[in-house]
Amino acid sequence: MDTILPLQGKKVLITRAKAQVEEFIQKIEEVGGIAISTPLLEIKKNESNEENIKQTLNCLDEFDCIVFTSANGVTFFKKYLDQWNIPYSALQHMAAASVGRKTSKQMEKIDLTVSVIPEEFVAEKLAEKIKEKLQRETRILVIRGNLARPVLIEQLTAHGFYVKDLVVYETVHNDSETSKLLSCIERDQIDFITFTSSSTVDSFMKVLYQREFLEYLKKVTFICIGPITNNTLMEYGFTGVMPDSYTIEDMIKVMIEVVENKEGIQ
Repeated sequence: MDTILPLQGKKVLITRAKAQVEEFIQKIEEVGGIAISTPLLEIKKNESNEENIKQTLNCLDEFDCIVFTSANGVTFFKKYLDQWNIPYSALQHMAAASVGRKTSKQMEKIDLTVSVIPEEFVAEKLAEKIKEKLQRETRILVIRGNLARPVLIEQLTAHGFYVKDLVVYETVHNDSETSKLLSCIERDQIDFITFTSSSTVDSFMKVLYQREFLEYLKKVTFICIGPITNNTLMEYGFTGVMPDSYTIEDMIKVMIEVVENKEGIQ
């Protein structure tokens, strides 16, 4: 007799950028789900800021701490280091801070060991942890994307740190996936819609509001990676289910719980 997996036959829409979906798809399929990827966002190098990035990377010795707010930030920062042949050893004198476990794992690829990480993976908690751990005269380099919330920069600056804000990648809307998304929604093919950032919510709703497809979402359960993303979803009139820990693994656990309890939040 075939084993029935916990998400057997459930269709899960993934809205995150193409470069980030492979692991999510694999984990959904491992528990029997059907992953449907409609990457509404595209992540790319911040080419308009390259001169500033190059100048900063050539002066890394001026900073005492380096902070990454996402795994994408590490990925693109590494690309710039490699592009200009800047050795990872140039980072070793700095304390390293990370917003969460996935980001910390990526930082190992540039030989950084994280010494500052919050218990709750949001910018506010990271700012608190940095203020707790570091002296006020510390010079901090924050690596982020163009859509990252400004709260981390604002709180660190207000505390008295010198903060260099370096935007190394951009997140932009990917119009090529719109027709696929609308087709899936209109055919009533989706059980869960997953959001891993506020920007994925905004991009998704941009498509749905334009086409007046919101009525089709009443049967769908939204799964949000954390409270910031869920708050953004609530601004559009919907509520999502959240995991206790803000990871894709825990998002899948929540989906399984929803299926097992035969209830969802609409």
